[in-house]
Amino acid sequence: MPEAGRCENRVSAPRRPGSWRLTTAGPRGTIDRSWLGKTSRYNDVANWAYADLPKAFRPDTTARSFTVRTVADLEEALSAPNDTLIFIEAIMDPFDAPTAVINGGNNGADLDYGPRGPQHRDNMLIRPAE
Repeated sequence: MPEAGRCENRVSAPRRPGSWRLTTAGPRGTIDRSWLGKTSRYNDVANWAYADLPKAFRPDTTARSFTVRTVADLEEALSAPNDTLIFIEAIMDPFDAPTAVINGGNNGADLDYGPRGPQHRDNMLIRPAE
């Protein structure tokens, strides 16, 4: 997501009643991918229309749902009137994470599997940017 930039970037907005669903673009599990299985199918979860969740629980809901992929999408969602529940599904790059999260996953893999474990094979987990 070049327009949105790294996940360390922040957007400030007024507080409002809301719910967030963070989804990685297609696959899930940025932390799982930093632990083991960067591109493995076992870290993939089927896509679903998460932004429709409020309607699934209450078909006559007045909640507003948004799916955001860019900063512009997020700004639009955050500028919606603050008179009902706002449900935001944020689609994130599955490999975009703060360095501390990636290092935590890498360290967890080292604790689980030891120095000769599968995490040391090529492309097995997300590594911090160099």
